[in-house]
Amino acid sequence: MIGWDDYKLVLGIARRGRIVPAADDLGVTQSTVFRRLADIEAQVGCPLFHRDNGTYTPTEDGAHIVAAAERMEQETASALRHVTGHDQQLRGTVTITASESLSVFFVARHVGQIRKDHPELAISVLSGNQTLSLANLEADIAIRPQRPTDATLFGRKMSDIRWAIYAPDGASGDAIGLSTAARASRTMIAAQRHLPERDALIQSNSLLLNANLAVHTGSAVALPMVVGEQWPGLTRISDPFSDDFGELWIVCHNDMRRNAKVRVVFDTLIAAAQTEKHLFQGA
Repeated sequence: MIGWDDYKLVLGIARRGRIVPAADDLGVTQSTVFRRLADIEAQVGCPLFHRDNGTYTPTEDGAHIVAAAERMEQETASALRHVTGHDQQLRGTVTITASESLSVFFVARHVGQIRKDHPELAISVLSGNQTLSLANLEADIAIRPQRPTDATLFGRKMSDIRWAIYAPDGASGDAIGLSTAARASRTMIAAQRHLPERDALIQSNSLLLNANLAVHTGSAVALPMVVGEQWPGLTRISDPFSDDFGELWIVCHNDMRRNAKVRVVFDTLIAAAQTEKHLFQGA
C-alpha cells in the first residue's frame, strides 16, 4: 500500500519529467527519488514511467496514479483553504507572485509599508513569469497582466497597461531590440513595432536588460511604462502607445478573499496601484 508521500513523489516526477528537478522540488536527493520510485513500482507491481534518455513519461498505470495524486492534492488544498480562509489574525506569511518587472518596480515599493503597518506579517515575493497555482496555495496573491477567467478566483483590476519609448539624454538613432531567441509575447512584439525607423543593432531577451542597455549605449527602447518611468537615466520620448496592451489584475482564490492577512495585503496593493496609475499608463 503506497502512502500520500509516495503519490506526491510520483506526481512530482510526472510534472517535471526528470529526476533532478523533481528531487529539488521535493527537497530530497536524486538518489532518494530513484530509490523511492523503485520501491513504489515494486509495491504496485508495474512500471509507472517510461524512461527515455533521462525523461520520465507516465505509463498508462502511472497516469492513473498521477491523476489520483492530483485529486488528493486538490482536496488537501481545498481543505486547507477552507480552514485558513476565515483566519482573522494579521500574522504569518503572505506570498505574492508577479513578473520580474512588476515585482521590482511595483511590489517592492510597497512591502516596507505593509510591514510597517502590520509588523507581525511576513511577505514572500516570488518573481518570475511562471504561473503559480493559487488553488494549490503556491501563492496567496497573484498580480497578472490579464483579466482572470477562472471562476474560483477573486480579482480586481489595478490599471490599464501602457508602453512607451524611452531613451537617455543625447540618444543616438539606435534602438534596443528583442533577440530572436527571446520567447517574446505578442505585447512585446507589438511594442517593438513603434521603433520602425531605428535599426535594432543591439538585442537581448530581457526587458530589464534592454532598459539597462539603452542607458549604457545611448539607444531608444520600448518598455512598459511601470519600468520606463522609474528606470534611472531614461526619459520618455513618446506618448503612451495607443495599442491595447491589456489590463493589470490582482487575484486571490475565492476561499482566501476573507482571510485577514491576505485581504490586507490585497487591498494595500490595490490602493497603491490607484495612486500610481501614472506609472502604469501615464498621466
